[in-house]
Amino acid sequence: MSERLIREVTHAVHRDVGHLVRGADKAVSRLANGLVRHDLSPGDPHAVAQELHALLAEEPDVDWMFFGNEAGGMVSVGRSVDSSVVFLITDELRAGVVREFEALPGGRIGRLRKSEGAFDARRRIWYAQAKETGKRYWTEPYLGVAEPILGISLSVPVFNKNRDFVAVCGIDLILTQLSRFLQTLEIGNNGRAFIIDATGHLIGASGGVSPVTLGADGSHLRLQASEATDPIVRETARYLRRYPGIAGSSSPGPRVFSFSDPEGGRIYAAVDRAEAPGALNWTIISAVPASDFLMPVYRAAYFSIGFGTVIVAVFGLLGLGLVGRTLRPLTALTQAAHAIANGEWRDVPKVRRNDEVGLLAQAFALMTFRLKETLEGLRRSEANFAEAQHVAHVGYWERDLGTDCLTWSDETYRIFGLTPRAGAVVSLTEAVERIHPEDRSIWSQAAAEAVRGESRYDLEYRIVRPSGELRIVHSQGDLTRDASGRPQSMFGTIQDVTERKRVEEALRDSEEQWRAVFENNPTMYFMVDASGTVVSVNPFGAEQLGYTVDELIDRPVQDIFHEADRETVQRHAATCLEHLGRAMSWELRKIRKDGSMLWVRETARAMVIKKRPVILIVCEDITERKRAEEAARRSEEELREVIETVPAMVWTALPDGRVDFINRRWQEFTGLSLDATARASWGAEARFHPEDLEQYMSRWRASLTTGHPFEVEVRIRRAADGEYRWWFENAVPLHDGHGNILKWYGFLVDIEDRKRAEEALQKAQAELAHVARVTTMGALTSSIAHEVNQPLAAVVANANAALHWLASQPPNLDEARETVARIVRDGHRAGEVIGRVRALLKKTATVTAQVDLNGLVEDSVTLVQGEVRRHRILLRTELAHDLPRVAGDRVQLQQVILNLVMNGIEAMKTIADRPRELLIRSLVDASGAVLVEVQDAGVGLEPQSVERVFEAFYTTKAEGLGMGLAICRSIIEAHGGRLWARTNEPWGVVFQFTLPSTPDESAPGEHPGLTPAV
Repeated sequence: MSERLIREVTHAVHRDVGHLVRGADKAVSRLANGLVRHDLSPGDPHAVAQELHALLAEEPDVDWMFFGNEAGGMVSVGRSVDSSVVFLITDELRAGVVREFEALPGGRIGRLRKSEGAFDARRRIWYAQAKETGKRYWTEPYLGVAEPILGISLSVPVFNKNRDFVAVCGIDLILTQLSRFLQTLEIGNNGRAFIIDATGHLIGASGGVSPVTLGADGSHLRLQASEATDPIVRETARYLRRYPGIAGSSSPGPRVFSFSDPEGGRIYAAVDRAEAPGALNWTIISAVPASDFLMPVYRAAYFSIGFGTVIVAVFGLLGLGLVGRTLRPLTALTQAAHAIANGEWRDVPKVRRNDEVGLLAQAFALMTFRLKETLEGLRRSEANFAEAQHVAHVGYWERDLGTDCLTWSDETYRIFGLTPRAGAVVSLTEAVERIHPEDRSIWSQAAAEAVRGESRYDLEYRIVRPSGELRIVHSQGDLTRDASGRPQSMFGTIQDVTERKRVEEALRDSEEQWRAVFENNPTMYFMVDASGTVVSVNPFGAEQLGYTVDELIDRPVQDIFHEADRETVQRHAATCLEHLGRAMSWELRKIRKDGSMLWVRETARAMVIKKRPVILIVCEDITERKRAEEAARRSEEELREVIETVPAMVWTALPDGRVDFINRRWQEFTGLSLDATARASWGAEARFHPEDLEQYMSRWRASLTTGHPFEVEVRIRRAADGEYRWWFENAVPLHDGHGNILKWYGFLVDIEDRKRAEEALQKAQAELAHVARVTTMGALTSSIAHEVNQPLAAVVANANAALHWLASQPPNLDEARETVARIVRDGHRAGEVIGRVRALLKKTATVTAQVDLNGLVEDSVTLVQGEVRRHRILLRTELAHDLPRVAGDRVQLQQVILNLVMNGIEAMKTIADRPRELLIRSLVDASGAVLVEVQDAGVGLEPQSVERVFEAFYTTKAEGLGMGLAICRSIIEAHGGRLWARTNEPWGVVFQFTLPSTPDESAPGEHPGLTPAV
């Protein structure tokens, strides 16, 4: 019955594990096939995220799905602790930082929730194994980070349609459902069904046994089944660890075995294996103590024996009275009873009588049947007990104190490395020879004390097997006395505890290592209990505060904090205790024993140790950092004071142009505060000169849009008297590492005096330019007189002709009319020449207008025609059609052209060995500017003089002043252009100048920010 029960339970658990494995295989197959079917790019995080999200919705038993590619990137989707669906994605789907995003409907990626550490899928075992083997891979169970529950992963390689490897995908399963199934199983009163992995760790168990335990530091750890508090789970796991061949059997179906436990008696168990590709190598175990099903058998046996005895006695008395009648049936029954007493079972004879003899025969038959069943059960229990010894590595021994001979169980022989000898005895001397020489004295002392009755025999010692292998055993026993009270024998057990000792030694080594780290680490460590008392502190922490460790232990932790921070300490401690396991940090002041102060940054976490809450605290000395911060703060205050007192207006603005700081000088000059400046209605029109407002706003908006530095000269009204003064304003942006603007910094410098000086200089330059024009006109006197005389002579001739036609009889009016018309034309011509000369000689203010340079060239040619004919010069023009107009002063620009033409004429006056040619050309250059060049065939310039000719008072002519070309360059540059010269091959010089075809003004742009408060 017990064997069938544990077989059925083991089979049921194996069936549930198989269902889990098959369901996971189907889910991961659908995932891989979906990725291939939709031909998703392994580098497209959005496409992969949508596919995983859709498949997760169809798999209610799957908690997470993941994908890793050859670049080390990862996309994972699953249900977080708060039941919301989230994505975990590395940047650009490459190895790097993992970021958690909200999962929106349809698999869209939502807002960023948090960023985690670096991740490389290629370094994960689920990726490496799936890629290397080309097959599915089950990982080992792992413990969750957010919750103390177990999970397991299944991964599979992904191949494209050409069967080339491209990625690995998989699923994560939380083993909660499997644990719930195990909890529903009931195996007797104390039986257990449980699963362990290849490392012996518990995966799940019935009877409320958790696979997770708390470590020494309060953290959650996986539980080794051999260390479970439940005795059935613990002892069964230990027995299987000692005899791995039982669980490793390749036979199909559960394998049944039994063993004896010193505390729980004989335990019956069944074991089966569940395996899958990778690290899924689980052992399924069902175990039940014999007491759960033998106690009813024992009670039945005792009842049968007692009842049978009573029946025999009753019917024996009746038989004496009926001996004659019943002699033959009773004789048969008596013979059967003697045979049973001798251990020979025979059939009880049937007595077909309805009297007392018949009843006696029936009762005897029933008693015999039940007695046989009881004895067979006892023999099975004895066999199970022997098996239990073997499984648990526990043997028994008995020592006869009269002969000093020992009787060992089979398992005791095996513990000593000897072959069992049935029915044999072992001498005490032979047994002592197997004890390690160094431990024989302590064994002898313990055995002698036990025999004398001074103490119970209970000790651990080492034995040496015949092979030389050293084992550690734990033996205990009790003394048996005879009727007179003298020691007669000792009976006890012996258990091989070598593996347990090794584990304990490893734990001690680990504790010593951690203690060494705790005591010698140059970091301050404290442990404080819920009442605020220091429970533990490392030597470095005590030394930093000027105390010894003993001085701080059991002392209120508040005593070592600055008095002003003690209330904060209490508040932080209470918060920690309310949120066990959560790390928290803060900065506070501590007081050393000598009264000096130090700043510390504390990181604390509350946990439960030995069933009481404590706070673990790590302290970092940040005193120097605080001093540096204080120094930086003072430096900032000093800098702010400098900015407040500097004789300039200083301001800062946010990236969108909103002003967030203005210095005192700014407020005093404009009469505006920071609040008034920052408002959208701060009245820019009231501060700037109306003529400067549009240009200012246009340039500032352009700078906000492009991020380029901002420069402008502007007139700002002074609040005290309403006077406008000229200011030069400059602003530059501060960028972060990605080129984004963090802030604008600007300042304004008063340039009123400089502007007045510039105006005076411009006035002087205008006077000088006028003198130059008058000088040029003087050089052109004869040419101008010739140009005026020609139309005047024509006027006189036509006037005489008109008088002649009028004097005719009859008067010829038609001819007279035509002649008068020619007089009018020649008069206008003379007037135009005089007008041009007058315009050049007139001293007027600079007037900017749209100017046709081709027209200026033609007018200038007309003025110099006399000089051209007088010096026999061939003057040609090549003027571009549709030449754009330029913005400038007509008089000044014509002065430049005349000066360059006259320079060319004068350069060729002495030339006699080649033609005297002067070419004037206009065109549009590659930049869109208008270009005019004057080319002569004169004496030319030395290379070193090409640039010097534009210097004031430098001349190559004996009668020159050296001011003409200098004035021409200043005029062209004032118009936003450039004037230069180059040698003309093979003779002469080419003078060229360019002017912008449109005004050099940035078009106003739109920007959402405000104008800076400047």
